[in-house]
Amino acid sequence: MSSQTPLMSQYLSVKKEYPDAILLFRLGDFYEMFYDDAKTASEILGIALTSRDRSKKNPVPLCGVPFHSAEPHISKLLASGKKVAVCEQVSDQKKTKGLVERKVVRVLTPGAVLDSENLESKSNNFLACVAEEKDGFGLSFCDISTGEFRISFFRSPEDLISEIASIDPREILVPDSDAEPPWLKPLLDANPCTLVTKVDSWKWEFERCREILTDGFSVLTLEAFEIEKELGCVRACGVLFDYLRETQKDFMPEVEFPKYYDTVDYMKIDEWTARNLELRSSTEGSLKHSLLGVMDETRSPMGARLLRRWMSYPLLDAEEIEKRQESAGELLENLSARKDLVAALGKVGDLERLIHRIETPSARPRDLASLRDSSFYIEKLRDAMLDFSSETLASLCGRMDDFRDLRGYLEGALVEAPPVFAREGGVIREGFSPELDRLRKIQSDGRKWISELEGRERERTGIANLKIGYNRVFGYYIEVTNSKLSSVPEDYSRRQTLSGSERFISPELKEYEEQILTAAERIAELEASLFEEVRKQAAVEAPRVKATAAVVAETDVFCSMGEIASRYGYCRPEFVPRPAIELKDSRHPVVERMGLERGFVPNDVTLDSEDKRFMIITGPNMSGKSTLIRQVALISLMAQMGSFVPARTARLGIVDRIFSRVGASDNLTAGRSTFMVEMVETAHILQNATPRSLVILDEIGRGTSTFDGMSIAWAVSEYLYDLGPLTLFATHYHELSNLADVKPGITNSNVAVKEEGGEILFLRKLVPGATSHSYGIQVARLAGVPAKVLNSARKVLFSLEKFKAGLSQSMLGGQLLLFDTEGDGESEAAFRKEELLTDDLATLDPMNMTPMEALEKLIELSEKAKK
Repeated sequence: MSSQTPLMSQYLSVKKEYPDAILLFRLGDFYEMFYDDAKTASEILGIALTSRDRSKKNPVPLCGVPFHSAEPHISKLLASGKKVAVCEQVSDQKKTKGLVERKVVRVLTPGAVLDSENLESKSNNFLACVAEEKDGFGLSFCDISTGEFRISFFRSPEDLISEIASIDPREILVPDSDAEPPWLKPLLDANPCTLVTKVDSWKWEFERCREILTDGFSVLTLEAFEIEKELGCVRACGVLFDYLRETQKDFMPEVEFPKYYDTVDYMKIDEWTARNLELRSSTEGSLKHSLLGVMDETRSPMGARLLRRWMSYPLLDAEEIEKRQESAGELLENLSARKDLVAALGKVGDLERLIHRIETPSARPRDLASLRDSSFYIEKLRDAMLDFSSETLASLCGRMDDFRDLRGYLEGALVEAPPVFAREGGVIREGFSPELDRLRKIQSDGRKWISELEGRERERTGIANLKIGYNRVFGYYIEVTNSKLSSVPEDYSRRQTLSGSERFISPELKEYEEQILTAAERIAELEASLFEEVRKQAAVEAPRVKATAAVVAETDVFCSMGEIASRYGYCRPEFVPRPAIELKDSRHPVVERMGLERGFVPNDVTLDSEDKRFMIITGPNMSGKSTLIRQVALISLMAQMGSFVPARTARLGIVDRIFSRVGASDNLTAGRSTFMVEMVETAHILQNATPRSLVILDEIGRGTSTFDGMSIAWAVSEYLYDLGPLTLFATHYHELSNLADVKPGITNSNVAVKEEGGEILFLRKLVPGATSHSYGIQVARLAGVPAKVLNSARKVLFSLEKFKAGLSQSMLGGQLLLFDTEGDGESEAAFRKEELLTDDLATLDPMNMTPMEALEKLIELSEKAKK
């Protein structure tokens, strides 16, 4: 350290305190970065990497960005998962002898951001914290840009991981320990873009966390938090709050009192189901082709975030759901009011985030101007809602505060269109401060006085080209060309010599210069002080603004629901007191919007816990089985959000969970094959489904041999049948349709296909009964498989189908015997013989056999079966 310059010693001292962050070190008008920080930042930001003291043997790597345009650069660093420590000059350079004092004023992290440039307006920016206990996991999460602060507790790592996947945090705090907890890797696999921050183990001590919370929220006990006895919740909440205070420092905004919630109060949607149903993003990562993408007609950022929350937490209380339906229904019917609301909502700023910035020194003049202007449109919102009859909408109207008094204050304080930053000046309106007005008059009159002085001096000296100017180094000056120097009067004092002229100052100009410059300096200081006064006055009204922000968000969501119901012909679902699904002309809410050439074909679907609780759906690839079962799940979810649904009519029972086993792909990062992924998801369903759940399954067993897969699919069907959830099972295993003959409550349906002259036409219509045709070869032809391959496949298929017909009957016979728990040894022997035959079949690879080889193998197996 001793070999360093004082400046670099200061830098290294600060950097030592923030080793895991990129340090933005303020030097004049720039934020500089050094050493590895400079190398990393230059690569991420695409800016030049240079060096300090290049003449030395080991020059220090260096890069920098202007402080007045640092925000976009900070955004890029945060987006790449970096933390950024902002180190400012905190002493006045003009009044400081030697090195200016510097300190870190805040640390920006992906999960702790206030500035709008670093935030996605339609989604929350959560920081999460997980504390493990013997009996489960405490989870807390907070969005400091909106103040939302929640706590919960989970008994299993699977439930914890699903919840974290749902809230989608940008950063997670975990204990720093030598041994990585076993739940962390699957958590990161499910949330690969999330930054993990390890917090020193001593900071997780229970009493310390308890004291942080009681002090931070000025309470004596944690009883109001509803977490006093849950050690994991106290620790997760305390560590998160402490982390925010450490990083935000003087910029720490007010966050709401932590609220405990229990996921048993909502429909549960695990991470696999959310992904398979493409709730918040499509499989390609696009919002456009997701359920959220087609449901979001909100006009305000608050409304968009609330809609996402409602989608993540569908309701279980039919009465609460119906209240939402009534509000959406009234807005569906009242087109005129809806138009007025939509127009006003689009003009309201992001009140939640505006007021949270205004509560901190990071607020900007335009934040206050946006709050001021939003008040005008909130008044219009309230006027448009006065005649609504639904209980919820009437309540929202009554609670909507347009804070007109605050608007009046801000209108008097701020100019109409203030600059981005207060340091630019010109923020405070004329008439707000008499002292500021006086100083501004001195400044403006000074310019006129300078012009008049220039004219007088030209006349007095006879120097026609004499001019008065100003620069930041020398201040005001009188400039005379060299050819006229002989005419310069004695009372002029030389200030600067140029190649073709000299610059002077006169006693009169010097005296007025002091007044003008003092006025400019005083204006900057006073305006900054006045802006801070206005900010603090607006911050006092934060509770009112936050309450109104919540009301505006809810109104926006109801408008969005009414809008899509009107535009796309949705119906209001009716709820029945038992598990049931009865849909007439139902459609997939996303697929129907994709501009299909033949249009979307609606379908009727009926499931009932009493006599039709399990539907097996057969049909070829591309026929629409997967789309159909997904649309049933999506309609159930939309209904429990309180939304209308894409169908002519809908009668539904409340479901506690939706499970989806749809599609599969290798998870190479977790070391799992397609089949393993499929089995893990299936096991999760079997272990967690209840009689009040909805299960949709698509092609279980595709990742293994045909007979292994068929056996597993059969056994899974039996298990779910006995358990009792409403189930839709789309499959290529036509043998499963035999279950309907022996299991009352299982029904068969198929998605119709029409054959004409060797061509197949997908009708997309669900009809009763099973089908025994897969049309795989026809689909292969449509995909462009060569004719030679298709002809060979037909020959092999003909041979195998003859054998399979006998096996299918044998399998059904075995199944009937399996129902008889009193079966004798003879049936067991028959079953063992069948297993041996199945094992032999599992080793076959029909697609790589000639027709003759297939026939020979078939004869061999036939002989074994006769013994």
